[in-house]
Amino acid sequence: MSRKNSSPSLSTGKAPRKAPEPSAPPRRAGGEARGPVVERPVPQLAADLIGWLVTSLSVRLSRSASSYYQQHWNIGTTEYRLILALGIKHGCTAVRVAAAADVDKAAASRSLQVLRKDGMVELIKRGREMEVRLTPAGESLYQQLQAATLRREARITRGMSAAQVKRLHADLHRLIDNLPHISDDSDLSPPSKH
Repeated sequence: MSRKNSSPSLSTGKAPRKAPEPSAPPRRAGGEARGPVVERPVPQLAADLIGWLVTSLSVRLSRSASSYYQQHWNIGTTEYRLILALGIKHGCTAVRVAAAADVDKAAASRSLQVLRKDGMVELIKRGREMEVRLTPAGESLYQQLQAATLRREARITRGMSAAQVKRLHADLHRLIDNLPHISDDSDLSPPSKH
């Protein structure tokens, strides 16, 4: 992963810079926000189909997160997810941290090597497995990322009550629970013939 020259590199051994509160994105006529998340309108299919709506939201969240974490901490979304998972799991195998971060094992392995080189994690060989732990610099980065994540979550749920946020969380988990059945057509009745 290449590091930008314009911002301090994590590999300098210094603690990552603290992210400033970002300013509001530029506004278009009529007050519509413009930025990496709102580069185009939500597709019409998303108005009728939940899968399209969730995918559209996911793509926009990913683009926004990628830009935000790269700009403020010079890290990618895979490193971001691994740092957050390690901050919660506190020392676990590379396989478990990849699963906790919902990241492909190969991508996790590459990103963990970058984070190790940058002094954010230490990798300790334990028999046939590799244990991963945050260093003090990694713990500091985790604290900053966790705070930024909570701020961003509060922004995306702005205008929603605590009960609505809780319900949204439960509904999204229900969708995830239903994914194994998404291609199972056995419960569908055959098309009717007219």
